[in-house]
Amino acid sequence: MQRQAVAPTGNAPPWYLDLGRLSTASVEIVGTVAALLIYFLIRGIRPDDLDGSLERGLQIIHIERQLGIFAEVHWQEAFLQYALLMDVANQVYAWGHYPVLAAIGLWLAIKDPLRFRFVRNVLLLSAVIGIVTYWIAPTAPPRLIHLSGTDFGFVDTVHGSAEVVYMQPGPFVNDYAALPSFHFGWIALASAAIWVNTSNFILRVLAVAMSVVMWWAIVVTGNHFFFDMIMGGVVVAACWILLAYLDRIGVSERVSEALRSRVARLRRKPPPSPA
Repeated sequence: MQRQAVAPTGNAPPWYLDLGRLSTASVEIVGTVAALLIYFLIRGIRPDDLDGSLERGLQIIHIERQLGIFAEVHWQEAFLQYALLMDVANQVYAWGHYPVLAAIGLWLAIKDPLRFRFVRNVLLLSAVIGIVTYWIAPTAPPRLIHLSGTDFGFVDTVHGSAEVVYMQPGPFVNDYAALPSFHFGWIALASAAIWVNTSNFILRVLAVAMSVVMWWAIVVTGNHFFFDMIMGGVVVAACWILLAYLDRIGVSERVSEALRSRVARLRRKPPPSPA
């Protein structure tokens, strides 16, 4: 993460208008989107385990009570009486995630492809960990915990509202992929990406605010427990630290070089002779 993009010199266009950068960014973005579609599909095809998911959700409530942090339902109760604020929370949850990730990803892919690849790799590594967790230990979110027979008072204000447009294709939906929460974890990653890639004070303040507002929106809409979001942040932070270490000792560069060599060999390989 220490490498810097070369600054434009002479009559070179600014970085955001450089055709070479735009071309590279388009390839990076398309590849990332393709990888994420695979992630969502694998996550979505996991058969529901209602009983196990609810049991783990109740265990999270027990853990939070032991720690004295089970306050999500009180957060929601405090804001449900304010229709305007709940409208804001619903829209932040629905539209402040993937569109924001896409915008920040595009900005960074154009600005500095090397740093984009690092952040992208952190996201994809965390996605792999998420898939393993969702398949091994699916967990119910607060909005569905009433299915256990115990109603803690959570209200589903996003998925249970006809006024909120939250587009999720059927094959990608997994209602029990709650732990870890990448709805928070990946926004925290985006905030970190902004922070380390600009020294602009306003942008850094907005980056922090983005994660704070998303945390609030997730809680008051009944979509994740605090524990879910903490673990989402922990997974992302661990992936960041690991990949930064691999970068520092040169492993990432050697892997990239091996992949490039493999692709080059495949391109040079002559087509098979007709029988």
